[in-house]
Amino acid sequence: MRISFKSFALGESIPILGLLNNKKLNKYFNRETSAGIAAFSDMAQGMEINSDTPLFYSTCVVEYEDFGLNKIVDACKDENGRFSQKLFVDLGMSSISPITQFKILYNMPLSFISIEKNLTGDNAVIYNSAKALIDCAKYSIKDEFIIGAGKVWKDGLVESGFAYMNKNELKYLINYDDNTAAIEIFRELSKSGVYHV
Repeated sequence: MRISFKSFALGESIPILGLLNNKKLNKYFNRETSAGIAAFSDMAQGMEINSDTPLFYSTCVVEYEDFGLNKIVDACKDENGRFSQKLFVDLGMSSISPITQFKILYNMPLSFISIEKNLTGDNAVIYNSAKALIDCAKYSIKDEFIIGAGKVWKDGLVESGFAYMNKNELKYLINYDDNTAAIEIFRELSKSGVYHV
């Protein structure tokens, strides 16, 4: 097992430009995606990862940046003040810039990491659950896979972790319940120091 866990405080630079094949993609990254690129690159340093290696990634609500989401909410209210799916399709997403749209979609960290690192395997985004992330790995069609998680906190702190592992190594992960955030897996692994790269 190889793991990497990174955290960056608000205002702290996330050094990714030297890690990108396509530096132009950087303009589409939010802090979670940038931290994910940094943590993934650290974990994968010196490794040859097959492109068909599955990547399972857990994300959650970005608590710090709102990206103008209030504009989307306002644009999607019908005459009764309720959310309208039709208005969301017609007006909601178009009420913010296309670059911002990439920053608010939950699958963007996984997508950009997959693009940057040429991972075409079974990739999946999970919402926040450590147990669900481990279950994806447990039922993977491949014996070796990558799991990852990211979290942006209200104070602007961003955390990201990745582990390249196999099904046998899942036994080292403690039993997490549905209410445990997936980022906790990587906090625990990084504290142990045993598997950190």
